[in-house]
Formats: sequence, C-alpha cells, structure tokens
Amino acid sequence: MPLPSHLKKHTCLELGQTRIQSETYLEAPAAKVPIRKFLWALLLLILGISGCNGKYSSPVLYTPAFLYAANNGSNNVSAFSVMPSSGALTPVTGSPYMAGTSPTSIAADPKGKFVYVANAGSNNVSAYATDPTSGALSNVPGSPFSTGILPTSVTVDPLGRFVYAGFGGGPGGISAYTINTSTGVLTPILGSPFTGDAATVIVDPTGRFLFAAGFNTNTFSVFTINSQSGALLAVNGSPFTIGVGKNPLGLAVDPTGQFVYLGNTADGTISAFAVDHVNGTLTPLAGSPFTTGSDPRSLCVDPKGSFLFAGTFGDGKVSGYTIGASGMLTPISGSPFTVGAGILAVAVDASGRFLYVADNSPGSVRVLSLGANGAPTAITGSPFAAGSGTEAVVVTARIQ
Repeated sequence: MPLPSHLKKHTCLELGQTRIQSETYLEAPAAKVPIRKFLWALLLLILGISGCNGKYSSPVLYTPAFLYAANNGSNNVSAFSVMPSSGALTPVTGSPYMAGTSPTSIAADPKGKFVYVANAGSNNVSAYATDPTSGALSNVPGSPFSTGILPTSVTVDPLGRFVYAGFGGGPGGISAYTINTSTGVLTPILGSPFTGDAATVIVDPTGRFLFAAGFNTNTFSVFTINSQSGALLAVNGSPFTIGVGKNPLGLAVDPTGQFVYLGNTADGTISAFAVDHVNGTLTPLAGSPFTTGSDPRSLCVDPKGSFLFAGTFGDGKVSGYTIGASGMLTPISGSPFTVGAGILAVAVDASGRFLYVADNSPGSVRVLSLGANGAPTAITGSPFAAGSGTEAVVVTARIQ
C-alpha cells in the first residue's frame, strides 16, 4: 500500500564540525590536514541550514535567521523571522505563501537561498527564492516541478547541487533534480525517478550517500550519489532489513555521517546504524533498537552531534537522547517531554540553542530552548500560529 496521506514526517540534517577522525591527509608545506576536517571547514563556511553532535569546537558562529513551515491543511507555507537571542518567531510580511495540494515536507539549500516543498496531493515540488533581508518568498520560474505519485519527503544535498523527493505512490521511488544555483530552477536528472520505497529521504553530510526509509516495505535503502550528475545507485545489500523496525519514517544522520537513525512508527523504537564511509553499508549498533514514544515520525540531531530528538505523534511528546561516542542513545533526564497534540516535525536550529516543533493540531510552531543537558523548555510566546495542519519546518541561519 502507498504511504497513508495522514502519515507525515520531517527529516533534519544538521552540519557541524564534530568527532572528526581520519587516517588520510592532504599534504601541505607546514602541516597535514585531515581530509574530512578540511571538508567540514569548507562546508561550515557556506552552511546555514537546519530542517533537523560537546565534541564541537568550530570558530564559526551561527544565528537563526528565518523559519519556514509547510501547512498541509491550508496548502501554504508560513514564513517567520527568528529572534536570535530568544528563538521567538515573527511572521514575515506577505506570509503565508501558496503551495501545492497537501504540502508535507520542506527543505532549503545550504545558503538559505531557495526553499523546496513536497506537495503530496498534487504530485509536485514547489520552489521558492528567499529574500535574504526580509525572508519573503517568491516563486521560482517553472514552479511547481513534477514528481512521482504522493511525494512525502524532500531534501537538498549539503552543497546545494541536487534536490531529491521521495514518493510512496505506485512502486515508490525518488525523483531527482539538479539545482540552477542562480535561479533555483529544478531539472530532472537522467534516470530519474530512481526505484525504491522512499517515504523519507535525506543526504549524509558529505553528500556521498542518500538514505531512504521504506515505510511500506520495512526496509532501509542506501544510494551512492554521483558527484557530477547527482544520479543514484543502490549500494551493495540495499535495501537493508536487518535492524529495521515496522513502518520506518523518521530519519536523521549525525553531523559526521558516522551514524544514521530510523524512527519505527509502528514499533515505538529508533533503529541506529553505523555507516561504512567507503561503501555506504549499514551495521546495527549495539543496543539498537532504542525505545521511544508512540509513533516517532520525525527525528533530528543537533549540530554538535550531542543530542537526538524524536517527535512522537501518538503521544504529543519529544523524546531526547544523548549520543555516545559509539552512536548509542541514552535518554536525557526527564525525557520524554510533553510538547503538543500533533507533533509531525522536529528541527534544531544551526546554533544548537533551539528546538522547533511542527504541531499539526491546529497548526503552529512550538519553540523550545535547549539546556546544557539537551532538555527542552518552551520559550515565552510559544506556540506561534502557522497555517492549518502544520506538517514540517526548516530553519535557515546567518554565519557570524
């Protein structure tokens, strides 16, 4: 069966410079620089997105800029400016902006220049250009862009080159596009759509692999991404079934790409895997799966790689975990935390100070301040009204 239209989720990928280890170096006249550390430093210079691990020592500072929320019930996108000191939201003039039918997922390119929304009811992706000063949205020429049937997830690679939309209709698959970095226009990649059960899709921080949660088939697929064309190729052994629970939907990768986490909605668990950086294969972690709340449809990891958060739709709570050096999860003191009635998305901003929650009932964004131990506390003024049936959120940022 295709993914039920009421089952929504959001995936969050946070980039940060954490737990960098490598045995391969770039030779320089005065020093050896670890390749992965070099790449992360480069990515940090251009990044400003969260959608969604103390091991962090980057000199780069981020402040949240704008938040965009996809509203399934009102078929539009709410835009907010973010107060950096408090995380509070103020509606952008002109918000909300029309989308397609039943928008369910939202993503932005690494510079926050473009925003993309998957519309499950109209089988397309809406594309917007953002105003860097006001946060206002304008339609990209040619938008919306056609996808497969029932697209329920959209993601952008960490260098802003490619967009991928996972869809569950028919046999399921992934629609893939190149991004015109000047206009935001999407062009289908040769070979798209690519076959695979893909209710949720996300790209790892290196841009080498795409992960897809197979809600209908209880599988977890991994694809290599052609660095030139963006085309996908399933890795050996994919789709994986060992360690995968029932009806996986929530999906998050830690900032180094070492670990990937899968929320199993029918089991109330989180499956955790180590990622082989050579071939992309997955190995279940010791202790996996980890118990969480009811119906974990959304997962995200903070930019330092210290904490993982799971939004559980069934009980209106957020489960929080510390992430150990081996990737294993340990519940934060006080977890789970009661947040709202219809949690469908969680995302940490790029500063790592605030957790943003899409609350479907009736339609709002909840803002929580994160303590030193990861415990979330609602800020003054939360929740902030959005459109009807808020499904997903993405936060852009400014680099200081």
